[in-house]
Amino acid sequence: MSTPLRHKKLILLILLLLSLLPGKISAQSKADTITEELKKEVFQRLNHFTFGFYIDAYYNWTLDSRADTSNVVPFAGNCPVQNQIRMNVAALEIGYTSEKVRGKLAIQYGDAPNLLAAPQAQFIKNLRQANFGFRLGKKIWLDFGYFLNPVGIESSWPVLNYLSTVSVGGYYEVGSVLGVKLSWNYSEKFWGGIIVGNNYSLAYAKNTRMAGMTFVYFKPLPNLIINYNNFFGNAALADAKINQNLLYNNLIIQYDVLPGLSLTSQLDFAAQTNSQMKPDTNKIATMFSGLVQAKYTFLKKYAIAGRYEFFNDYDGFLSGPYHYNGHTRGLMTQGFSFGFEYKPIKIGYIRFEYRHLFAAEGNYVFKSGKSDQLESVIFTTGIRF
Repeated sequence: MSTPLRHKKLILLILLLLSLLPGKISAQSKADTITEELKKEVFQRLNHFTFGFYIDAYYNWTLDSRADTSNVVPFAGNCPVQNQIRMNVAALEIGYTSEKVRGKLAIQYGDAPNLLAAPQAQFIKNLRQANFGFRLGKKIWLDFGYFLNPVGIESSWPVLNYLSTVSVGGYYEVGSVLGVKLSWNYSEKFWGGIIVGNNYSLAYAKNTRMAGMTFVYFKPLPNLIINYNNFFGNAALADAKINQNLLYNNLIIQYDVLPGLSLTSQLDFAAQTNSQMKPDTNKIATMFSGLVQAKYTFLKKYAIAGRYEFFNDYDGFLSGPYHYNGHTRGLMTQGFSFGFEYKPIKIGYIRFEYRHLFAAEGNYVFKSGKSDQLESVIFTTGIRF
């Protein structure tokens, strides 16, 4: 083969390759464009999701507990095991919010979920929330699933409280609800709704009877919120022959007095039919409880808090019967707590709390039935983001 012929073939080969290159470059650019569009769509969807994690550990030291044969603190809404390093909660939270759909899933483990689940409802103890909903109108949502009950300002999650522990009244409040919720956000000053479903609580166990709850929030001032909640329905278990219709009322007032200083008061009143003690068990039983608490935050990382609480279940329809100096009645307690909080980082906290509870004189409900007082020092630390 002559040299010119070889040159011609080489030139033809180069031209052929050059003719293919623009197509390949164009195809590759198109593929890159599709990839970027897919990425953009995925990220837009992820923007509707929120992910959270929460863990809280504690040490509950009961003072002068030598005579106590139990390691569980009575009437504890959290931090229930004394004189041991324990875990209150380890939880994962997933939320989804878009223009017309929303959802919430919170899975929890630890001492607090185990404590507040009745034996008949153990299957649901690790679910804190599991619900989804649709927007029906500009200000109306309809949700389905497992909801936190609106009754009460306190939570079994210490991070949500002024003080880590829960009052005795909070311990006996009605529990979470499996059902449907209709909520109405009328304005920035007024919102509320109603929930209908089955109640799962310490006092009423797994109740297959339907119950209703209403919640109303009124914000007349930027620093003042007035909140009324209730629970109404037949609290008797499904196989009970006598109805026990309960109306549980809950009023909460939150007031930010000054920057850093917050006050909260709560009053609970409940009445239940066919629930008084003998001799006349057909009469209506009543219960009162409440608290007043304050929290002051200073230097951004530090806070102090205090609480006074009381609980009076005269007929024992929530707490059961106790013996007071020769006669029988329900539980009656009061007490106070003081706490200090340090936040080394924005999403974490370290707390120390002193708590002193008093039962009615002669009613030995603490320290395995040997004392009518309980003094505790509680250390909690946690992180939530």
